Amino acid sequence: MSDEPWDLAPATDVADAATALGEVIAALPGGGERRDGQAEMAAAVHEAMAGGGTLLCQAGTGVGKSLAYLIPAALAAAAGKRIVIATATLALQDQLVGKDLPLVAAGMAQRLGRPVRWEVLKGRNNYLCRHRFGEHAQQQFELEGGAATPAELARRQQLVEIEQWVPRTRTGDRSELVVAPDARVWSSVSVTSTECIGAERCPEGHRCFAEEARTRSARAGIVVTNQHLYCIDLFGDGYLFGPHDAVVLDEAHQLEPVVTQVAGFEITPAGFTRLAAEARAVGAAGTAADAVADVSNRLADELGPLRDTRLGAITGDLASLLEAADTRVADLATELRSAGNDDAVDLERLRVGRLAAESLNALRTALDPPQGTVILVEGRGRLRLAPLDVGDLLASQLWGRQASILTSATLGPHFVGQLGVPAADHTYLSVDSPFDYRRNALLYCARHLPAPTSDAYRAEAVDELAELVTAVGGRTLALFTSWRALDDTADALTGRLSDIRVLRQGGELSNAALLDALGDDAATVVCGTMSFWQGVDVAGPALSLLAIDRLPFTRPNEPLAAARREAAGSDAFMTVDVPNAADMLAQGVGRLIRTTADRGVVAVLDSRLATARYRSRLLDPLPPMRRSVDQAEAIEFLASIRAEQITRG
Repeated sequence: MSDEPWDLAPATDVADAATALGEVIAALPGGGERRDGQAEMAAAVHEAMAGGGTLLCQAGTGVGKSLAYLIPAALAAAAGKRIVIATATLALQDQLVGKDLPLVAAGMAQRLGRPVRWEVLKGRNNYLCRHRFGEHAQQQFELEGGAATPAELARRQQLVEIEQWVPRTRTGDRSELVVAPDARVWSSVSVTSTECIGAERCPEGHRCFAEEARTRSARAGIVVTNQHLYCIDLFGDGYLFGPHDAVVLDEAHQLEPVVTQVAGFEITPAGFTRLAAEARAVGAAGTAADAVADVSNRLADELGPLRDTRLGAITGDLASLLEAADTRVADLATELRSAGNDDAVDLERLRVGRLAAESLNALRTALDPPQGTVILVEGRGRLRLAPLDVGDLLASQLWGRQASILTSATLGPHFVGQLGVPAADHTYLSVDSPFDYRRNALLYCARHLPAPTSDAYRAEAVDELAELVTAVGGRTLALFTSWRALDDTADALTGRLSDIRVLRQGGELSNAALLDALGDDAATVVCGTMSFWQGVDVAGPALSLLAIDRLPFTRPNEPLAAARREAAGSDAFMTVDVPNAADMLAQGVGRLIRTTADRGVVAVLDSRLATARYRSRLLDPLPPMRRSVDQAEAIEFLASIRAEQITRG
C-alpha cells in the first residue's frame, strides 16, 4: 500500500452497502453471484458502523461474510472513519489483505473516486528486527569446524535466504518468505514486544519494520490485524490501534478463548530456563543466572503431581518456591541493569532485562491474583492464571466505545451473555447459508452403536466407519476429540482398507500436506483431531464423507471448564457444556459443504445425537441437512456420489 497520508475528507456519492456490494460482485473475475443473505448482512454492518452500534451476525457457510463487512468498512473509511478488522488467525488476515481487499478496491474505485487504502498490522515478532539480525543472528549459526548436522545446515541456509531477502522487503513480514523459517532461526532475527528495547534506544529504531508498520496503520482507513494482538492492545495502553470508529471481529466464536489467554499469565519451567540462558549470553553473573535456572527444575518437580488440576490458591511449598523465584529473578534483573562497557551488549542486557520484568510481573500476580482469577496447572508443568468470566473485561473495555461487529458461521444467541454484550444494546442477526443442504447433504447418526463410554464402542465404531469409507471409496475426513481415539482408529483402518490410504495428523505430513493429499487422491482417509474441526476448507468431491467420532464435549477434568461449570451452578451442563459442544459440532460439520456443487454425508458415530434429551440443542445450529439414523440410506447416498465421480472421470 502507499505510504501517502490518508485523506480524511468525506467522500462524495457514497452509496449504500447493498448497491456497492452488487457493483463489487459484478466486477469479480468471471462475474459473481448475488446472495440475499450477503446483502442483508452488508446492510446490517453498514448500519452498525454508521450508528456506532453492536452487531452479532451468525453467517452460514457460503454467505460470503468477508465481502459483507469489507464493503461497509470501505464505505466508512471513505467517509473519514477508521475501521479495525481483527481475524482469528494470521492465515485469514493474509487472505483479507492478499485477496479480498484487492477485489473490493477494484470494484469500488470508480464509485469512490479514490483508492481503497488499508494496512496490515501483526505482532512484533512477525517482523524481522534489523538490530538483532545485524548484531547476533549470523554469529549464532556460524559453523565452527567439524561436520554440521543436516538440521544445522538447513538453519544456516534459511539464514542466508533471510539475509538475501532483507534488502528487498518493504515490510519485513515473515509471511513474505517462500519457505517458513525454523522457529529457532526466526527467533534469532526477531523480538517479542516484551524483548523490544524501544525505537528510541535501538540503533536501528529509525528504520524498524514493526514501527514502520505501526506508522502506516495509524494513517490507514482500514487496519487488518488478528484478535490476539487487538486484545493485547485493548487491555493494554491502546498504543497500537489508537482511536477507531468500528471494529469487526471475524470468527468471533474464538473471542472468549483469545481474551482468556491474553488477560491471563503463564509461569513455566521453560521460561526460567530461557531467562537464565539469555542472561548468561549477555554476560550476567553466573551465580544469578544459575539461581534462576534452578527454579526451573524445582518448579517442574512441584507442578508435576498437580497436572490438570485447579488450585484454590497458591500455598505451601509452591508459594514458597514462587517467592524464592521472585527474589532470584529480581536479583538477576539488578545484575542486568549493572553498567557495562559495550554499547551493543548493554542493549542486549536491556532486552533480557525486559524478559526478567515480565517474569516478575507474572510471579507477583500469581502470588496475589485479582478477584475472579482461576489458577490452573495444565499440560507438562504450566502454571496458568486465567479470568473466570471474560464478559466483565469486554464490557469495561470494548462494548459501547465504538461500533463492534462480531461475525462467525457459529455465533449463537448465547454468545451475548458469554461475551458480556449489553442485553438491551445490540442487534443479533442470523443469515442462512445459500447452499441447498437438503438436496446435497445427509446428516447420519449411527444410533445403533453402543455409548462412547462402552468397552465395545471403539471396535464397532471402526466397523461402522470402514463400511462408510468403503462405500464412497475414500474421500473422507474423520474428526476425533482425542489423540488416542485418532491413533487407535487410524491403526485399525490401515489394516482393513487395503485399497485406501489412511493418513493421520501428527504423522509425517504437515496439516496442509494432509489436506493436499486428500485433494490429490480420492482413495484417501485423513484422521484429524481438534485443530481440523475449524478453519479447514476442502471444496469439491475430494471430501464426500465427514465422520465425527464423538460429540465434542470438553473433558470433565479440564480445570478452566470445571471452574466455569462450578460458577454456573446446577444448570452448568445446559448453560456451559452443551452450548460449547454445539458450537464445536457446528464448526466440524461445516467442513463438508463448501460450495454450491458439493455433496456428501456427515456421519456422527455418537448415538447421543439421536437419543439424548439435549439433542435438539446440538442439532439447532447445524445446517438444514436431511437427517437419518439408517445406515443403508447413508451408504446408498455415498455410493451414488462415488458412482457420479467415476462417471465424470
